[in-house]
Amino acid sequence: MTNTLEDFISSSSIEQLKALIDKAENSIEQKKGDEIYAIRERYFEMAALVDMTPEEILHYSSRKRRSSGKPKYRNPHDYNQTWTGHGKKPGWMRQEIENGADMEDFRIPE
Repeated sequence: MTNTLEDFISSSSIEQLKALIDKAENSIEQKKGDEIYAIRERYFEMAALVDMTPEEILHYSSRKRRSSGKPKYRNPHDYNQTWTGHGKKPGWMRQEIENGADMEDFRIPE
């Protein structure tokens, strides 16, 4: 802070400082609104460069979504629990294998 600002603050009353804070907060909101407007305008311009609307850009995905895969294994005690065979074995399967079951016991017939 410059000396004049420090001097102004130290010589101001509480009411004057509160008024200064209110003015500063209003200025911040105004500047924020101006910046948001400028960003929004630039966003529309950039969308137009690729012949898209801003909404289309927000919903655009360059990657095709892959399904999680077809289940290959099923818990015989709870048919809602399945596993595709990718990633870590589910807890129910690890538990059954520890108890002597074979992984093929859980395979879903094709």
